[in-house]
Amino acid sequence: MAAVPHLACGHGGGGGPAGPQRRTPDYPGAHHAARTPAHNDREQYRDLLDRNRSASTAIWAAQQAAAQKLCAGCPVRPACEELALRYGEDDRNSDDRVRGGRRGQDLAIDREIRQADRLAAATAADLQELAEKARRERVTLTYTTTAGPVTKQGMRRTLAERIGAMAMRAADRGEVWDIAVVDATGVDVTDDFAFARENCSTLPVAA
Repeated sequence: MAAVPHLACGHGGGGGPAGPQRRTPDYPGAHHAARTPAHNDREQYRDLLDRNRSASTAIWAAQQAAAQKLCAGCPVRPACEELALRYGEDDRNSDDRVRGGRRGQDLAIDREIRQADRLAAATAADLQELAEKARRERVTLTYTTTAGPVTKQGMRRTLAERIGAMAMRAADRGEVWDIAVVDATGVDVTDDFAFARENCSTLPVAA
């Protein structure tokens, strides 16, 4: 089965996020999802999909039913369900959210019992695909020094990680700033790199 993306709709509840933010291999449904009314108007449904802890059990049960009805019309519902199965972190005793048109408790039972072996294999395959993609991917690292801007194109991620870490050390000395990494499509992926995450609160920029 193809790896499933993180979808932005977030049919959350319980006062927290809809699920873990995972960077998984691409999936065509994700692009279509961004154009569906349910996604474009997702703020309209925030009160429906996110549980207010002050709400009674009866009110939340009605909200869950309405959320399931909303999910039923979403063209990427199967992908959202699979994502929740693979990467959901709650358990069947506490997960009262609706994702992919299913209640969290039912998803947790599938994850822990009914489909445990299949999902373990699927997540392992996802991780392997991500590792292979990372080995093939090329990125561009840019930063600025007192001598001017520096651009290093076509770098493997491992090399960008090492040079980025060196740039960060130079930044600590006030010699480098505006450190960034973009992928082949021009998307900023700086936060994917350990050198940036470790220094995310102090990543230097030009004055």
